[in-house]
Amino acid sequence: MAHHHHHHHGAEKITADLKNTYIIAIVLIVAYVIFEAWMGFRHNALTLVSDAGHKLIDVFSLSLTLITFWLSTSKARKNYTYGFRKLSVIISLFNAILVVAVACTIIWESIEKIIEPGELAPDGEAISITAAVGFFVNCIAAFMLSIKRKHDVNTMGQFIHTLTDALVYVGVVISGFIIKWTGLAVIDPIISILIAIFVLSNIWNVLKESFRMSIDGVPSSVHADEIKEHIKSVPGVQNVENLHIWAVSTIQTALCATLLLSEGADQAAAVSSVKALLKESGIDDSTLETKFGTKN
Repeated sequence: MAHHHHHHHGAEKITADLKNTYIIAIVLIVAYVIFEAWMGFRHNALTLVSDAGHKLIDVFSLSLTLITFWLSTSKARKNYTYGFRKLSVIISLFNAILVVAVACTIIWESIEKIIEPGELAPDGEAISITAAVGFFVNCIAAFMLSIKRKHDVNTMGQFIHTLTDALVYVGVVISGFIIKWTGLAVIDPIISILIAIFVLSNIWNVLKESFRMSIDGVPSSVHADEIKEHIKSVPGVQNVENLHIWAVSTIQTALCATLLLSEGADQAAAVSSVKALLKESGIDDSTLETKFGTKN
């Protein structure tokens, strides 16, 4: 059961830790966006100006994710018995779609650049220096997010995004030097296309997982068949019926099921054992009905 253990570690604690991580990452990236836009306008480097716009989407995305952690611990109310926790899943899906949209836009714009290169030759050195700063900023943000990424699909998405951005800057540094030495401005869109394809391949799992959670599918960190077998291994439990497992938020999983107990089984002991076993598997919120089977 050890591989289920990472999924849930108390939403309150995760949220408190993550809040500071996200705020620091947002401040770092905002500072870099201002620097990058200034360098772009100053040196006629359209690459830097458009990338500053791309980084603003990152700021928006990180801010949205930060909001989801407050939502994840929102209290139940009369008409929203789970609070607004499910919004964390919807925002995660939205973030993933946003990344896909940005990657596709980069590919489209890069193809246009290859077909019709602009007349303005960018300053290669300015591009390389600015991208090198961007690389370090993203490495710091990715490192901070990597510590937390196992807990939550949103943070995993942000970690991949930030790490990919760091790799993007390696490509931009190299392309800046090539433009400076050879004057081949076409290098820039070619590298952009390769990086965008890499972004799409990395975000696919986050997109899939967020979609699954948004339609109340079983989160990938929980294996329904294994859970069922483990429940059946509890003394007194003959079978499991009406098993439903779904994500309440990106960091909380719920389950409801009917336990078919053998005649004479200790009902309270069986339910208590199953609940303890589920907690171990990362499912804190479980609702169990019981009924007694008949002897064949």
